[in-house]
Amino acid sequence: MFRIKARIRKYKAERKLKKSGYMSWRSYRHNLDTDVFRRAGKVSDFYSAKYKYIHKFDNYKHYAFQCVFDYGPGGLVFGYDEMTDWCELKCRFKYRRDIHRVYSQTGIGIDGSTTEEYYFNDIGGSDIIYFAFQNEQDYIHFMLRYS
Repeated sequence: MFRIKARIRKYKAERKLKKSGYMSWRSYRHNLDTDVFRRAGKVSDFYSAKYKYIHKFDNYKHYAFQCVFDYGPGGLVFGYDEMTDWCELKCRFKYRRDIHRVYSQTGIGIDGSTTEEYYFNDIGGSDIIYFAFQNEQDYIHFMLRYS
């Protein structure tokens, strides 16, 4: 009896994933995350108040940007892929990994503030890898491991 119910649940979950058009549950959860504001102009507005702990990797010599394995055409594994796998196994709460093309606004901004802000720009700018966490413990464990 329990095996039949488990098979039915598995069938329904696989059917939902197939109808959504995503390859894995990881990409499904990432693209349909309701805790981010997708039409934001700044990175600080993109991550809502639920993602309080954000770390950016902007140094291109860091492990996150290095090619770890090369399996041939289309088989590159970078450091941020291994970081994401580590987060998938070790994080207890929600996290995100995003690669944004941004530029840094320094000096006096449009609103008169002098703080450094990162704005989205698809044409120019540089690629920065962001890891955002909802839990402080997950963030600290990540920083101890990869900073």
